[in-house]
Amino acid sequence: MEVLGARPARAPARWTIASCVLAVALTTAAVGSAIAVGWSWDDWVDSYTLTNVTIGLALVGSGVPIGWYRPRNAVGPVFSVAGLSHLISAALGPMLRLGLALDWPPALTRLIAGCYLGAWSFGLPSLAMLALLLFPDGHLPGRWWRAVAGYLVALGVLGLVLSLINPYDLVAGEPASRPLFAIEGIPMAAIEAVVGWLSLPAMPLVLASLILRYRRGDERVRRQLLWLLLALIAMLVINLPRTLTGEGPILALLSVVLIPLAIAIAIVRYRLLDIRFVLSRTLLYGALITLIAALFAGLAAGLALVLPPSADRTATLFAAVCVAMVFVPLRQLLQRVASRALFGSRDDPVAVATNARSADGLDGLVAEVRQSMRLPRLALVASEQTLAESGREPDDPIHAVLPIGTDARFVVTLRAGERRLHEADRKVLGLVGGAVDAVLRERRLIGEVRQARAQAAEARERERQRLHRELHDGLGPTLTGAAMYIDAATNLIETNPGRAREILRSARGDVATALDDVRRVVYGLRPLALDEKGLVAALAELCRDGTPEVTVQADALPPLSPAVELAAYRIAAEGITNARRHAADGRVRVRLTPADGELAITVDDDGRASNGYRPGAGLRFVAERAEELGGWASAGPRQGGGWRMDARLPI
Repeated sequence: MEVLGARPARAPARWTIASCVLAVALTTAAVGSAIAVGWSWDDWVDSYTLTNVTIGLALVGSGVPIGWYRPRNAVGPVFSVAGLSHLISAALGPMLRLGLALDWPPALTRLIAGCYLGAWSFGLPSLAMLALLLFPDGHLPGRWWRAVAGYLVALGVLGLVLSLINPYDLVAGEPASRPLFAIEGIPMAAIEAVVGWLSLPAMPLVLASLILRYRRGDERVRRQLLWLLLALIAMLVINLPRTLTGEGPILALLSVVLIPLAIAIAIVRYRLLDIRFVLSRTLLYGALITLIAALFAGLAAGLALVLPPSADRTATLFAAVCVAMVFVPLRQLLQRVASRALFGSRDDPVAVATNARSADGLDGLVAEVRQSMRLPRLALVASEQTLAESGREPDDPIHAVLPIGTDARFVVTLRAGERRLHEADRKVLGLVGGAVDAVLRERRLIGEVRQARAQAAEARERERQRLHRELHDGLGPTLTGAAMYIDAATNLIETNPGRAREILRSARGDVATALDDVRRVVYGLRPLALDEKGLVAALAELCRDGTPEVTVQADALPPLSPAVELAAYRIAAEGITNARRHAADGRVRVRLTPADGELAITVDDDGRASNGYRPGAGLRFVAERAEELGGWASAGPRQGGGWRMDARLPI
């Protein structure tokens, strides 16, 4: 994050130093001339010299940091020129009085008078308005706004020209104080009225450009514009009496400096404060004070009309009590309105959660929550993967992470000026997070179901391929040969019965082979012994032949589904095969034990395990069979010698 006062990223514009030097020189000239003339404090104020100096220094003091830290932003030089215009007017005012006192040449004093009168017209009425038109990025809102920019500059030029041809003496009775190019007899009052009418569209046009920028802008532009809005509100409040009556203290004009200062902060370091919070409280208490004062004044005036004059104190007291009674509910109402305008619906988490749940998908949910809470950006992340996001990152973002569920979390980009996630925001996101976690769990379950279906389909396809291969490569050729033998025997049965009988014997052998193949295929699908004798007896029959000796032990088994029974048989058979391979001189034990809703299958031996054990395809097949039913299997050498396989199948 860039900090005011740090070394700038690029070389600052050279005009910033020149502006500072000129500002100091003009301020020194103004102060020195005023001291030489012997001005009092009232002279400083009534001549607008004090306001010109203050406004000029504020404009230059705002333009220089912008030019230093944002050299490519045109607001900086425009502010500096506008400020120097006010300082020129501030310096020439007392200098004109000094020149008249010292009898300077009339041409010089008249030139000073014209420049004094017209220099400030390039300040607030012209270039300062142009700076607002360029705020905050230093560019016009569009090419059609070039005419507006030219119109604002033309107002400054027109003001200077009118000042130079003004036919009136600035100091009464001093012809040497009349502007140098004064034109006698011109209707100056009418011309100034026309110019006043011509300048009326300036402020509405500038306000229209700012509204357009706010509607089109991203989160950063809106934060910057809120700084300007806060300054405008403060300035209008301070100058309210002068605006309503046309009269008021001249020093109230000093509040104008709030605008360039706010613009400088907005351009250079708009995240200095949580401007939404500051503006919210400003609007809240400003509106509250205004309404309370209006209510009190209205009640007091109304009661004074109804009650007799002797009851004035009673009317005032009654009005104060009424105001006190409505203060708290009115404050709460205004606070809700201001908070909703700046922070969205974060004070109503139930409404945010309800709207979020009705959104379409996670993308719609995240977008709805972000917009409801007025957040710059909101992202939903799970397993280091962004599932949904909404909004754009501002410059120098600050993030807060809010976990939801076991793996997912919200990544929140904080609002400008915030350093941590507000408790109200945390409450809203926590409430929404419950719905999001349910959606994510549903997604995970759907994914697991899809994966299980895919695995089942793959296993089914492998089984079909095996059956196809068995039938095509084994049973098919055998039966084809038998059919050919029968055809040949049919042709020879009358002419050569002996040969026909030999061919039929060969055909019978092929049919017997085919029957063996059919039995083998059927046994591969499901051993007949399982249906005829049960799991334990089928395993005992399997272990009857071969070495080493295999014993089968089983506790009282509950009824098993065909799938679990077949999987247990296949897993135990593969375990017996591996045990015999790794323990030729030992004894193999097979145990089947029901426990906690699972069937535990253990195959081990007490022989000597071979060195360099590596699991083969058979054991991978065992693991796949167990996992298909939601169980697991593991196998390998046993510590102290021997080999062991364990499997668990849900009953």
